[in-house]
Amino acid sequence: MNAHARYTRYVNARLIKERLQAVGVAIVGVAMIVLGIVALNDDDVTCGGQVMEQGEVCEETRGGTTTDERGYEAQSEENTLTGWLLTGGGAAMVGGGGFWAVAAFTRKKRITMDEAAAGLNPATVVAARRSGGAPAEPWQPGHGRPSSSIPAPQAAPPHPPPHSQQPYPPHAQQPPNGTHQRDGPQYPLR
Repeated sequence: MNAHARYTRYVNARLIKERLQAVGVAIVGVAMIVLGIVALNDDDVTCGGQVMEQGEVCEETRGGTTTDERGYEAQSEENTLTGWLLTGGGAAMVGGGGFWAVAAFTRKKRITMDEAAAGLNPATVVAARRSGGAPAEPWQPGHGRPSSSIPAPQAAPPHPPPHSQQPYPPHAQQPPNGTHQRDGPQYPLR
């Protein structure tokens, strides 16, 4: 498998992963909405999963100590608040996940090995396909880059020659292995 094929598989796998995450967020949001509606429609006042009777007290404990006590009415309001928070949070997740999914499915497209060889990525492949900038002939290993309207990357300029007036490390008074710290104790790097 050549480098373009590996790159194509890697990029397309990331794109599929992003799409699945977006759809997953929307599905979790729908589940939260359902749980919120069920909690809002439940006439029973519950404390820790058990139904409360009028006059009982709900105790919240953490680490073996009681942190909060609520009566029947206060617990009923707490259950209603939980239902509304689940419903509202689920609606926000459905909206955000839906927007993310639409963006992931429409803006970014999977790329072919020929497009990867031409230097395209998922963000630029849509524009190149619309303008006709996709490679005209399929890419063949050992035959150079395919002709396309996208310019070939330019070679990087050579590294400048090292300056003979600057010693390495730049500060000769600094001890080796990073043991010098200006305003603190000196510990070697690990």
